[in-house]
Amino acid sequence: MFISELSNRELTDKIIDSVLFEGLEDTEEAADCIIVLGSTKASQYKVPVAVSAYKEKRAPKLLLSGGKIKDFNEGRMSEADHMCRTAIMLGVKEEDIVLETLSQNTIENILGSLFELQHVFCINHVRRVLLVTTSYHMRRSLSIARYLFPRHIEVLPCPADDTHTRRDNWAYNAEGRKRATDEVRKIIDCVGNGLFPDFEV
Repeated sequence: MFISELSNRELTDKIIDSVLFEGLEDTEEAADCIIVLGSTKASQYKVPVAVSAYKEKRAPKLLLSGGKIKDFNEGRMSEADHMCRTAIMLGVKEEDIVLETLSQNTIENILGSLFELQHVFCINHVRRVLLVTTSYHMRRSLSIARYLFPRHIEVLPCPADDTHTRRDNWAYNAEGRKRATDEVRKIIDCVGNGLFPDFEV
């Protein structure tokens, strides 16, 4: 079944699980850079996963993407700046951090990250990146990145679990179920709008 066929179908738990989580495990491969997509709680869930990969020497740089300005406990700042503070606190060298502070949504995260990869590495020298975002957000983010990035760059998933939308618990709490269902609807809309190609689930 293809994503385009889901628009008029009931989204069963099996379909939601398959669309959001199937085949998106971390392969633990090395890369040229780790890209972390921003969100309100990115420092809590995503940054530790990225820092762990960095400390395992899977990539020499962290690219933190998120331009939305928000009120954090530490003050008002962009998502990327807040992630930067957390990454440094967790042991990442400041010179190994690249900030992307203009993006306002997932598509702009990917496009902004692509620009920063060119600025820091020269895009022709980048062969592989790790993409860090929450597990339930990975399918859409990865599909956008793989469609927009040059073909010579391999984009690999490095998912981070949040509290309510893990593969093992999203169906058992109201917040997780709503978030997962809404995310599948967004993926269906993205395919319908031609943001990335249709794919089979």
